[in-house]
Amino acid sequence: MYDPIEVSEDDVVRYLKQHPHFFEDQQNLLKKLHLKHDSGMAVSLIERQNHILRKENTDLIDRLNQFIRVAQRNDQLFLNLQTLVVELIACRSINEISKTLNRVLTERFDVDDVQMVLTNRLTTDGDNWLYCDTDTLVNHFPAAMKEARHECGEFDLQARQLLFGDSEIKSVAIGSITKDGKGIGIIALGSRSASHFRSSTDTLFLGHLAKVVSQLLVTL
Repeated sequence: MYDPIEVSEDDVVRYLKQHPHFFEDQQNLLKKLHLKHDSGMAVSLIERQNHILRKENTDLIDRLNQFIRVAQRNDQLFLNLQTLVVELIACRSINEISKTLNRVLTERFDVDDVQMVLTNRLTTDGDNWLYCDTDTLVNHFPAAMKEARHECGEFDLQARQLLFGDSEIKSVAIGSITKDGKGIGIIALGSRSASHFRSSTDTLFLGHLAKVVSQLLVTL
């Protein structure tokens, strides 16, 4: 007599994957197979398969719609950034650059406050941007100043107060202003929502804006 062969669930799964048309020749078996549905009722294998395929199709449509929404948002961001850059190019002073950044970013980019901070220019009465010594800015924003890296997040209260005083800003996006590859200042975008600027927020558009401002400052 032969010893019985033990067949595991993995063996069955592996066989069915290797023979996806197995049930085409096993119609009677297919009729007898029933699976538990989410509703608790027993359904046939074909019904369950259709249910899974419909769910996968719905999930794919949802993902596609999400991609479309993201693409539309990026298109609008690009158009708004294009408008902002054109206006910045026409500026003839640091104050004009600062005013333009504040006006356009708060009107078109879902930003509550904007501040430009420089370490290589001293402010005078009437200036609407901030001067800060290099050590202080490096201490609060080392990524922007040391690595010319743009970043987003809540930051600590002291850093937010340095930029926006006692306002209700809860999260900040920091763009690095550079000269010859070294950080000389920052563009800070503030939001009253703590979740608006997250550490995972993409900084592609902010980085492009910071490069434009960096180049314009060289000529002033």
